[in-house]
Amino acid sequence: MKGTVQLEGEFDESVKLAHLGKSVTFKSSRTDMEFSKIDGDLSLDSDDLHAEEITGPLHLLTRSKNIRLEDVSGDVRLQDDNGGVDVEMRSMGNVQIDNREGDIHLGIPEKSGFRLEARTRDGEIQSDFSELKVDNGDDKGNASGSVGNATAHVVINNEHGGIEVRRAAVSAAPVPPKPWPRLASYSAPSPPHKRSRLPSRW
Repeated sequence: MKGTVQLEGEFDESVKLAHLGKSVTFKSSRTDMEFSKIDGDLSLDSDDLHAEEITGPLHLLTRSKNIRLEDVSGDVRLQDDNGGVDVEMRSMGNVQIDNREGDIHLGIPEKSGFRLEARTRDGEIQSDFSELKVDNGDDKGNASGSVGNATAHVVINNEHGGIEVRRAAVSAAPVPPKPWPRLASYSAPSPPHKRSRLPSRW
C-alpha cells in the first residue's frame, strides 16, 4: 500500500502488516502505536510485537507484551509494562525507552554518535561502549556519557529489570558465488598412425 493506514478497535487474532509506504496508526485498549512507514513486516498478537525495517518517528505505548524491533531508523518513543524490550537500530535518532518488569536491550550501530542517560531499579546496566560510565549499586544502576559526536539523545528508564546497551550486529554482505574454474582447452590425441601392410609381391 502507498497510502496511510489507520486501525482502531479490538483484535482477537493476530495482526500482520507489511510494506506500507506511509504513516500507520494503530489503537486498541492495550496498544497505541504510530510510525512513518515499514519496509519489512510487523506481527502483533496478545503477547508479542515483532517488526523489521520500520521507520520513525515511532511512538509505541503498550503493556504485557514482549517487544522486538529490528532495523529501526529515526526517533523512537517506547513505553511497556510487564514484558521484555529489544530494539536494534539501523540509523540513530533520539530514543526514549521506559519499561517495568522486564529487561531492555538496545543495539546501536558501531559508528553512531549519541549521548546516554540510563537508570534502573532492581537491575544492572551493561554496556559495550567504553566511553560510557556505568555505576551499578546494590539495588540500582546508572549510566551516562557521550559517544562520538553525540547527535542523538538516548534515555532509558527501567524498574525491576536490567539494561543492556550493545553494538548492533552488522549484517554480513552476501558473498558472491565463485566463478567456475576455467577449463583448459582439450584436444583429443591423434590416433596412432597405422602402417599399411603391403602385399609381399610389392
